[in-house]
Amino acid sequence: MDTPRRRVLAAAATGSTLGLAGCGDLGGDATGQTDDGNGGSDAGGDGSGSGEDASATVALDVQSEIQAAREEVRTRVQEGNLSQEDAQAELLDAQREIVAAAVDDLESYAADVDGLGIDETNELAGAVLVSGPAAAILDALGAEPVSALLSADDFPAPQDDGQSNGS
Repeated sequence: MDTPRRRVLAAAATGSTLGLAGCGDLGGDATGQTDDGNGGSDAGGDGSGSGEDASATVALDVQSEIQAAREEVRTRVQEGNLSQEDAQAELLDAQREIVAAAVDDLESYAADVDGLGIDETNELAGAVLVSGPAAAILDALGAEPVSALLSADDFPAPQDDGQSNGS
């Protein structure tokens, strides 16, 4: 299997990040037991970690599309076909459309993964807060719009400027 270098590096970084975020216990300890948070354990369970949900910030892979939109708008400004004010508004709209499409792709992916949910989105930052079983979150690295997973604490809270979010 030819794994792209970027995916390997992202997976390594994500494993470290999720470990720090408390998602490091994907399959239990060496005895196959995990604490369910209620003083009990998940001994003899299915190993899915279904008793514990985790959350993480998903960074969407939209930079190349946004850069292409930026270049197109810049060209139109240089040619005199677009004012600076209109360019800023058009670029913001393009960014929101690009991120919304990536969020839709991620939502479609999450709908097919048991327990994986989207809690909140930040269109301006290109970030999505997801929750579910830790293994499902790690598997999200394979989803088309995902470029990286970060700690849930790294999720940039949406500003109160009318942007949509999943909450």
